[in-house]
Amino acid sequence: MGLALRNQLAAPVTLLALFVFLAGIPLVAVGWLGWRLLEQDRALDVQRVRERLDNAAALAAREIDRSLAARNDLLIPAAQGESVSLPADAVFLVFDSRLLQRQGVRLPYYPKASPPLDVPAILFADAEAQEFRNQDLSNVAVSYRAIAASKDRSVRGAALMRLARVLRKQQKLREAFAVYGELAGLGETPVAGSPAELVARRERIVLLNATGGDEAAKEKQLLVSALFDGRFQIDRATFDFYQEVLSTPHAPAETSRPSLDLARAVEALWPLWQQQSAGRAASAVNESVFAAVWRRTPAGTAALIGRVDDLMTSTQAVLQNLDVRLALEDPSGRLSWGSPVADADRVTRTFRETDLPWTIHVALADPVAAQAISNSRRNVLAAGFGVMLLAITAAGYFVFRAVRRELDVARLQSDFVAAVSHEFRTPLTAMCHLTEMLEEGATPPDRLPLYYGALGRESRRLHAMVESLLDFGRIDAGRRGYQFVDTDATELVKQVVQECRDHAPSAAHRIEWQALSVRAREPVRIRADREALALALRNLLDNASKYSPESSPIRVSVRPQGAFVGISVEDEGVGIPKDEHRAIFRKFARGSSARALNVKGTGIGLTMAEQIVKAHGGRLELQSEPGRGSRFTALLPVRPSHA
Repeated sequence: MGLALRNQLAAPVTLLALFVFLAGIPLVAVGWLGWRLLEQDRALDVQRVRERLDNAAALAAREIDRSLAARNDLLIPAAQGESVSLPADAVFLVFDSRLLQRQGVRLPYYPKASPPLDVPAILFADAEAQEFRNQDLSNVAVSYRAIAASKDRSVRGAALMRLARVLRKQQKLREAFAVYGELAGLGETPVAGSPAELVARRERIVLLNATGGDEAAKEKQLLVSALFDGRFQIDRATFDFYQEVLSTPHAPAETSRPSLDLARAVEALWPLWQQQSAGRAASAVNESVFAAVWRRTPAGTAALIGRVDDLMTSTQAVLQNLDVRLALEDPSGRLSWGSPVADADRVTRTFRETDLPWTIHVALADPVAAQAISNSRRNVLAAGFGVMLLAITAAGYFVFRAVRRELDVARLQSDFVAAVSHEFRTPLTAMCHLTEMLEEGATPPDRLPLYYGALGRESRRLHAMVESLLDFGRIDAGRRGYQFVDTDATELVKQVVQECRDHAPSAAHRIEWQALSVRAREPVRIRADREALALALRNLLDNASKYSPESSPIRVSVRPQGAFVGISVEDEGVGIPKDEHRAIFRKFARGSSARALNVKGTGIGLTMAEQIVKAHGGRLELQSEPGRGSRFTALLPVRPSHA
């Protein structure tokens, strides 16, 4: 089992559970708070949209009401004959039982036209008696021609119509056609209850159809133009009568189509105008929708009707500023203006609430963009809470890791104290035993030099251990002072190797020295604290000796590597697992091999070696595999002139 895994398992379960519990409380609290805030923001967003649409509906209703009120204010002045500016494509009418006034767009027909003045029948009594009783058509034609010379247009029109009739009886169709031409020139002069031009155009078409003339199509077009241009004040029955002469349904020109739709709207609203003294209403004809306002005045009932599109001009500007869209529905549910709005995304104001002719529906102009903005805001909010959760999780993890590390250090310190105590006890026990023997005085004189030598060795050993601990304390606290001097790396390593051989003669044969240089016998110069670097090398050699068999060699080498020089200590021992390569450099840490082989030590040798190498501007590298030994390499920077 690796050192890292054992360190994790060594952490108290109660500590882990405590940290999970303490970190879980803020995590759950922040997560719940974030969820509640997101839900609240979603609800507030819906409420904000609702309030925005409510305000838009109120503003739109007020603007439409203002436009209708402005049109209503025109009714009395216009009815009194004052000059007013009517909306485009609108018609103004004043009527009681019959039409009294008209302004604005000319309509092809009206619901109620003013009855024409009758021509006195006495003027044509003698001539008609000759026509119907005596059948004296020639003299009758002369009589009608004489009457047609009258300056009274009504009399002249009536005479021309009778003259054309007589000529047709005489089969003088060309002369009758010409007379109808004269009659058409009288325009709106009433003849037989209709405008003279309409009567003449219709009869000319009948004559052309009977004779097969080529001008029938042209004459029909002239009749269509006369009907749809609104030049005559006729009713619907008269309009339909003159349309019947056309062999096929004849559509009006595009410019005349709005006036025809407007005439139909006036016809539809006419009964309502008769029933109510004042009000507002709307009427849809084909694809057009018209709005009307009316009220009774001293001059009669005045009504103004025009297209809803013209009425909504000012309202559209309000809608654009509010970034909403509007739909108007009449009381029957038919769409009058705007585009359909989904039920789930709209605010409605009924015609009963607004006193308008329509029900108002208001929705966002671009709900997708509005939703994208809301989602973006919520995403930022969610990301903020996510960062908070991540920060809490990371903080909990690092706190737990720091506490566990401190517990591990405390345990390692305990092991260190035990190991140091054991190391101290061995020389102290020997020294106490020898001292007691010397105090008793029973020691043979020839044994005294041996006892004194043993006391000296144990004292020096104990002194070295104390110095090592003091050096570690200074290095770990950063208080170790270094005296860097120009040093030959090869010579320094040879000196340390020789000292190790002298202090441990039994292991001298194991240490193999090897210097590899670019050019033979060339010194490799470095800036180093000789005493500190020697201490680091001795620790590496001591480790190699402890963790390798007594029969295996320990190889020490110096090898230039570019701008660095590598000082390596290699053994053929048990090796170090890869997951322990970083852990063994921590203070008081000892690898699994130390426990397996029961090797005594304090766990500070490699820590001291690494700190010393780092203080020299280098690094300590490890290459090792279980069962294949280990190689520690101290890479130290070479002086620039020798790199």
